Amino acid sequence: MLSAARTPVGRFDGILSDFTAIDLGALAIGSAVARAGLTPADVDTVNLGMVVSAGMGVAPAKAAAAEAGLPQGLHSRTVETVCGSGMDAIALGIESLVVGTAGVVVAGGMESRSNASYLLRPRFRRDTAHYARGARLRVKRGGAYRFVLAENVEEQLGATEIVDPTSYDGLFCPEDRKFVRQYALEFAAAQGYTAELINGYAAESHRKARAATAQGLFREEIVPAGDAHDDDLAPEEWLQNELTENPDDLASVYNASTPADGAAALTLTTGERAREIGLRPMARVLGYARYDSPACDFLGAPVEAVRELVDGLKAAGRPADFSLLEANEAFGIQLPRFAEAWRGREMNVHGGAIALGHPLGAAGARITTTLLHAMRHYGHARGLATICYGGGGGYAMAFELVA
Repeated sequence: MLSAARTPVGRFDGILSDFTAIDLGALAIGSAVARAGLTPADVDTVNLGMVVSAGMGVAPAKAAAAEAGLPQGLHSRTVETVCGSGMDAIALGIESLVVGTAGVVVAGGMESRSNASYLLRPRFRRDTAHYARGARLRVKRGGAYRFVLAENVEEQLGATEIVDPTSYDGLFCPEDRKFVRQYALEFAAAQGYTAELINGYAAESHRKARAATAQGLFREEIVPAGDAHDDDLAPEEWLQNELTENPDDLASVYNASTPADGAAALTLTTGERAREIGLRPMARVLGYARYDSPACDFLGAPVEAVRELVDGLKAAGRPADFSLLEANEAFGIQLPRFAEAWRGREMNVHGGAIALGHPLGAAGARITTTLLHAMRHYGHARGLATICYGGGGGYAMAFELVA
């Protein structure tokens, strides 16, 4: 791992609302390449996670790379593994390096909750004076590759449905027809977790993120986006009002992450290639594991992924002791489980997605970027990054600083 950089994380219609996902991806790519001491021509492969890509045009990863000034002839891949997309992009980059199909890889993710297109259902959802439920909308061409409603516009809009793809493509499991929030509430009930317990963990996430931001501890990993230099944290007074109004909600805006805007990118190469071009890596990848599960078990999947990874490292005779861990906070509901499973390890020292927000396609790369910089800042030789994802599963990656 040569470098790791990320944009600030922006809330819905917040500080990054003027930037598309591709714009944000380009900022992260450009910074990661420059920080590594690479030239754009050195990079031959770009993998970027992105969950909500409707309306963004073809090959978003390549578009972001081109906007960052990388050559048009590079290999590009847009990765969609829900919240695990950014970490999956890194894993695919590692595999390309191992088998020799790539020499220098940029891997990460990008997402813009603020600029995600809305989707219009193609059929009527209810009967009206002129239309029967189930019939198709009446549309006509409104320009090249564009359509508009052909008649009775207000009536047609009232009889169909506008869908938020961030909610459906990022948070809805079609096999059970449940949003991930419902799985989380069922998980909490099964574990006997109370709102008081979960809110306590959430309060720590908010406190740590505010402190880290105030002390400038994120600045080393963040590339500014316009005038935005810091993460778009929710005001403390607003958070306290939400907590007061919903004290018993186990998955509220106070104690769960919300989809957000942001991007992160990391540069990867082999040790041999780094020596050839005279660059010093910041860290080496010790290994990674992916654990897939039923959708209802996704909150606990990081625990299983970490277990598989540590067991594999021990079996291979590699270092398997990790004092620092960065884990996604999809819901505060999962944090008691993490704390029990990973006793003795520092976790999310600067807060997590509950406080920062959750840019779906970039989340795994954001976590990894934050981990690597925290390892350097606090002097941890080895660290683990892990994330769960909707549909059922989790990733875990192990890193060691290069002395």
